[in-house]
Amino acid sequence: MVAVETILLYIILGAIIGIVWSLRKIYVLEARLVALDLKTERLVEHLIKKKK
Repeated sequence: MVAVETILLYIILGAIIGIVWSLRKIYVLEARLVALDLKTERLVEHLIKKKK
């Protein structure tokens, strides 16, 4: 019975680690998108100033 409990514990821990890892990847992707958005905004502002 101890072996079954240990296996279940490892499965639950693996699932938790997997979820946290996925959330971390999503957070990193979101941070990159925000950085790209800021760069695009600066480029547009620069082009507008250059046009004037």
